[in-house]
Amino acid sequence: MTASALSEKPRFRSLTERDLPELERMVLALYEEDSYGESMSREKIRRTVEELARHPEKGQIIVFELGDALVGYAILVYFWSNEYGGNIATLDEFYVKPPWRSRGIGSEFLTRAARMCAASAVSLELEVSPTNDRALEFYTRQGFRPVANRHLCKPL
Repeated sequence: MTASALSEKPRFRSLTERDLPELERMVLALYEEDSYGESMSREKIRRTVEELARHPEKGQIIVFELGDALVGYAILVYFWSNEYGGNIATLDEFYVKPPWRSRGIGSEFLTRAARMCAASAVSLELEVSPTNDRALEFYTRQGFRPVANRHLCKPL
């Protein structure tokens, strides 16, 4: 961590091919750190990158850059909801590397993501694993609230 990196503002940009090795490390670190739920593999990461590259209307991968270092990423996916009467932007994954947490990077990204998604979506949603109280508190401070329905999934 350099002194210049501490004074710089983070930049949020679309994933590029040169970012792929670091994205993979961050995704695997997220799943190791917050291992509640599904397992992760390099194959799943590759398929996600390829799918969103082929179908940008489905979503995007955004990397967080500070100086010349990638310090986090987010995967946003979109789907239409009849219940809400519009597109839902889902923050499928959101990760900031541990040394860069509590520096405002996540808050700044969520503010920008909400503004960006507001043009084409009616809400921004996310999931939090039941054991990640720190993330739940962070998201609550950012304006996220529980919804009445329970999220269920049937693997196919």
